[in-house]
Amino acid sequence: MCYSFTVPSDKTLSSLPVGFRADVNAWNQFRFNQKWENCSAKAEVRHALGLKGLPRVSQFRLAGPGERVYPRYFAPGIICDGGRNWLRPLRYSIRLSNSAWDLATKYSLYNARLDRLLEAKTWRSLIGHQHGILPFTSFFEWVEHKGKKAQVQFTPKGKDLMWAPILWDYWESLGGEVGYFSCTLITDDPAPEVEAVGHDRSPVFLGADHMLTWLNAESKSAAGWQNFLAGHREPVAYRHHRMV
Repeated sequence: MCYSFTVPSDKTLSSLPVGFRADVNAWNQFRFNQKWENCSAKAEVRHALGLKGLPRVSQFRLAGPGERVYPRYFAPGIICDGGRNWLRPLRYSIRLSNSAWDLATKYSLYNARLDRLLEAKTWRSLIGHQHGILPFTSFFEWVEHKGKKAQVQFTPKGKDLMWAPILWDYWESLGGEVGYFSCTLITDDPAPEVEAVGHDRSPVFLGADHMLTWLNAESKSAAGWQNFLAGHREPVAYRHHRMV
């Protein structure tokens, strides 16, 4: 799985090989969510967001350029909605629109295995309907080394930016207090450099010429998309750095 990743700068993001526009309404909604949270009691936040316990940290943490994104943080991502590609703040851990409770603390909902897209109920409802792209400059994994776990950073060689296909959804509280977009990143068998370090998964790096096809979600069946992602990868090699 992809434990965390690094947000690109605005300049680097602009080099993404697909056109998009910033969704002003979505970004304003996100800022409203942050203000609402700051002005609300923890019990109110727990009730509105469907949390199992009182929040210990902000539920609307946004990672900026060069910063790391962990599960349940927000980061900029591209999603196709209404036939247009939008840059929106996405929570890195999917929350389905019909979910009464936020299950992200109980289950790993930030990554979706390519080989289980058609099996898992969560992913099956999104594949072929709500596709997007998550841009980042590097990603991090936990690996075991000499009996101890350590984080390893993987950065693509000869590339300033990489992008992975995602599935997304929009959730809104029952009382309408807040709403946000969220996503899950699709992973597959590890790249050789990732496997050599000792990890068994890595993000799918979609071929640049096939991004628009992926964003046009309803142009293929769910099974067709699974085959598409397996056969349209961008050739990439990684260098890695073990974090101290």
